[in-house]
Amino acid sequence: MNPSRYLLISVLSSCFMIGSIAKSMVKRQAPTFTNGNEVGIVGAHQITEASGLAASRKHPGTLYTHNDHGHPSKIYAISSTGDLLATFDITGVTNNDWEDIALGVCAPGSRQYCIYVGDFGNSGHGALNNVFRFREPDNLVDQSIVVSQTDKLMFTWSEPDAETLMVDPDGNTYIIAKGHAGHRTIAQLPMSAWGAGSRVSVTSSAQLNIDSTQNDPVGGDISLDGNAILIKTHEAIYYWDASRSHDYIALLQQPGDKVPYIHEHQGESVCWDATDSGYYTLGEGKNEPLYHYVRV
Repeated sequence: MNPSRYLLISVLSSCFMIGSIAKSMVKRQAPTFTNGNEVGIVGAHQITEASGLAASRKHPGTLYTHNDHGHPSKIYAISSTGDLLATFDITGVTNNDWEDIALGVCAPGSRQYCIYVGDFGNSGHGALNNVFRFREPDNLVDQSIVVSQTDKLMFTWSEPDAETLMVDPDGNTYIIAKGHAGHRTIAQLPMSAWGAGSRVSVTSSAQLNIDSTQNDPVGGDISLDGNAILIKTHEAIYYWDASRSHDYIALLQQPGDKVPYIHEHQGESVCWDATDSGYYTLGEGKNEPLYHYVRV
């Protein structure tokens, strides 16, 4: 081959590779969302300390929530306008300090979805560091649901408190420790850890990259398609684009973008809606407004 032609091809190839790498490292601009629209009031007197929120995969227009420490072991199904639809009495577990809830597949490749709940807050007698799950009910009626031993995932780690639980499309579970800057550890509990029967040891040095000066975060959610993440603090909601990579731990170590949030009294709940076209928030207290923020 003509040396000059070889050099030209090499230069063009190098430029293409550098351009591709640079392009992949460019941070995508966060989508635009409307400011929160109050879509209803959660008036059920049973729901006074809503500490988590998750959108149903089986029942359109339905959200799940729960109270934290000091309340019975119950999950509440509410409509997207805040009305109470059903109450699930959860047996086989206790509510030491339930701090977040999420929806995720029950098994790898499954089309069945489970409700995941994180009992890892420290408002009880120290954090229990447990996550449990149960299959999303077929019917929205008051009922008792038993959590089997194989649907409990117990773990140990060095962190004293957590309030964020997320589940990715493959059923891997993510927890984020609550703390101040430099002390917000992100860890993954793989789907394979379920059914171990003993506590799983969690070690991680990954730290959540947010600019909050408070004891955060207090909630989060991964979208149904796995392409976006929301993390909530006391004062803001952060967004990460995960469409190019589902390495959530790596992504969360990069700065997120702030998206609209109407400040709530002790607001700890955030979730994507069922179509990933927006997100909901709900604060703790009686007769709290339910807000919906829509992608535009």
